[in-house]
Amino acid sequence: MQEVVFEKGIKHTAHGLNFYMSYFDDIAKVLPRDELCFIVGGWVRDRVLGEPVGYNIDVDLLVTCDPTKVAKDLANLIGGTYFEFEKKGFLIKRPTIATVILKIPPYKYRFDFAQIKGKDIEKALIEDLLSRDFTANAMAVSIDDVLSIGAKQTIIYDPAKGMEDLQEGKLRPISLKNLEEDPVRILRGFRLAVEKNLELTEDFYHFVKKKGHILKKAPPERITLELFKTLKHQRSAKVIRDLYEYGVLEVIFPEVARLREIKDQGEHHIYPLDEHTLKVLESLEKVLQEKEKYVSAELLENLGTMQVHGEFSDIELLKLSALFHDIAKPHTFEVKDGKVTFYNHDKLGAQIVKEIGKRLKWSDSATEFIAKIVEHHLRPFYLRESLIKGQLTDRGRAKFWKDCGDFAVHLFLHAIADAMASGDSPQEMQDLLNTIKDLETYRKEKYEKIPIKPLLSGREIMDIFGIPEGPQIGEIKRALEEAQLSGVVKTREEAIEFVKSFISQTQN
Repeated sequence: MQEVVFEKGIKHTAHGLNFYMSYFDDIAKVLPRDELCFIVGGWVRDRVLGEPVGYNIDVDLLVTCDPTKVAKDLANLIGGTYFEFEKKGFLIKRPTIATVILKIPPYKYRFDFAQIKGKDIEKALIEDLLSRDFTANAMAVSIDDVLSIGAKQTIIYDPAKGMEDLQEGKLRPISLKNLEEDPVRILRGFRLAVEKNLELTEDFYHFVKKKGHILKKAPPERITLELFKTLKHQRSAKVIRDLYEYGVLEVIFPEVARLREIKDQGEHHIYPLDEHTLKVLESLEKVLQEKEKYVSAELLENLGTMQVHGEFSDIELLKLSALFHDIAKPHTFEVKDGKVTFYNHDKLGAQIVKEIGKRLKWSDSATEFIAKIVEHHLRPFYLRESLIKGQLTDRGRAKFWKDCGDFAVHLFLHAIADAMASGDSPQEMQDLLNTIKDLETYRKEKYEKIPIKPLLSGREIMDIFGIPEGPQIGEIKRALEEAQLSGVVKTREEAIEFVKSFISQTQN
């Protein structure tokens, strides 16, 4: 923590350079004369904790003037993007938030401006701070203090005694009423505790056990935003486990409650279903940290480049797929010939994911991406079995790349994590890695050289062979496509011969 001089009451002093950022000079330039600006929330908290700034920089600011004008002027000055949104509700203190986004890869800056009003600005500031979520987030410094010559005497406004809680390593709600007014703060509490290595207070846990269900009332878009912020962190598995253990995860995803039903998953598994699911996510985070050990640099090139809901990526979607990969097992559980089975849990799981995505207002592309990983998550294991038995053909390899090429790297990383969390033996793990290597080699040496375009179109097949339009044309096209993928057919002439033979065989 930074060195802070404690005074009686709600103010402390610290050296202003602890809180300084060069863009604050630009904000001061666009701030009208005689108007005030305060830096509040996470930026102050993290500087007090002495945390590194990182690549994603969020700053909340309160101004005494129109926040939209300040934000627009700042966006014009620094070349950022401006947008605003309105919060709806009774007695909301900050109804309009004006935002400036600036991207200078690998850095991304976000400045959120809101207004405080009142004849007594200090009183209005304190009221605003006390309406926030946790004491650690209820501190503020004046931008003038940070920039002035006397910055070493910068005043930290701390009406909720957040500094004291931070010194004790505590994350304390300002009031339970504040949590009840905005239930999404429950999710934020679990996230911040892990991210900042703080301990939530007992009153928070008691509140969650008693009233965690109120999260159902929160707008799905805000739940999704907080969930994705959680998944962005490299220790998100710990947050998800905490949410599960306190019953919050099933408030967001009621489908998760049924994971508790499956205590015995049969062979290939050493944990009950709920524990296995949480361990897959934990293992996935470890695999992601060492991904170069498992997958080629070429395949990893596009990992994390998909843009999801503005500030997130396919990494968060991959983590969600880990959470949902076995979501349909309770629906498909059967015991056949003394063996536990879950036939088609992969396909049903994909359907459940689509329902969840619709309910939580995920984008179609994000939902579809997660659903595909869930639907195909068993394929690397089927291919492993084929390879071990010497039965993996180029046709099978080609079909994998055709069906899963867009998300193959995600499937591989997911499968490795799934195998780890299933208790696979060292030999089984090696066989899986050999399968991944085999598929990668095939892709590079053969698959990428196969002509993707069909050598004969449906119309050409009809004209050459005198076949009317109908289901038969579809069957012929699919057979020809597979023949191309497996390398049996490479030219137009070979395609015509193949179709002639195919028609002859199907007619006999």
